[in-house]
Amino acid sequence: RVNKAKAEAEAVAQRLTATPIKVRAHAGEEGKLFGSVTAADIAEQIERQARVRVDRHDVHLEEPIRSVGVHEVRVHLFAEVDPILSIEVEASEV
Repeated sequence: RVNKAKAEAEAVAQRLTATPIKVRAHAGEEGKLFGSVTAADIAEQIERQARVRVDRHDVHLEEPIRSVGVHEVRVHLFAEVDPILSIEVEASEV
């Protein structure tokens, strides 16, 4: 049973790492965000874009994302299944 759950988590990990997760945030002209992108924001976008429910506590950020661009974030899905996702932060219109 545990092996089956781990295999399912690995399949989800492959799906998540296949394409970057896009997050839109208000940013200034130099690419600095007016706020920050948090683990809760990332978890919400993963659920919306990949249809995978991830708890915000399982999204591991060293510090909140404060700039536009591509950032790597580790997500804990299952024991020993911690894929690194590409999070693409885009500036939105103010």
